Amino acid sequence: MRRDWLLYLVIFSLALNVGTIGTFTYLRYRDRQEAAVRPEPPPLPMPELWRRLNLDPEQRRTFRQLRIQHRRRVGALRRELARKRRELFTLLRTQDSSDWPAVQAKIREVSELQGKLEEEIIRHLLNLRRQLRPAQKEVFLRILEKRLRPFRRHRGPRWPHPGIRHRPGPPEPALPPPPPAGEGG
Repeated sequence: MRRDWLLYLVIFSLALNVGTIGTFTYLRYRDRQEAAVRPEPPPLPMPELWRRLNLDPEQRRTFRQLRIQHRRRVGALRRELARKRRELFTLLRTQDSSDWPAVQAKIREVSELQGKLEEEIIRHLLNLRRQLRPAQKEVFLRILEKRLRPFRRHRGPRWPHPGIRHRPGPPEPALPPPPPAGEGG
């Protein structure tokens, strides 16, 4: 009789451990899948950006020119990055593991191009910001922060949490109209 209780206790303990491990595995798998399918926000259309920033016609012309130059530079970097990635894949497909230095060199080339792409994007954002009035700069930075927010890692409960209502933050303040042409600003 005593052995039966001991056997039942061991079986219960094993079942509890298997259930706990299964739960942790499932939750970890689900978190990884959610992170993998997290959609990237679509690009903000220029007319929408202009509306939010309340750009004057001169600022719009400047933004258009900056965007054309930026797209040309980014396009060239992306084409070069794609070419280097294809070369890396070719190395992986054709070389054996003894040619690790060649693979490392190609990885460094890809990383360098990714860094140049990031630098170009930041350079473009700084050029855009230079064209703005102080109130517009604040709105511009808030827009950028909102665009980057989905990529920050959150600790704690996921929102919206069941049973708790999500309340939106305060509305963005409206910008004053641009000064008439010919006045300072």
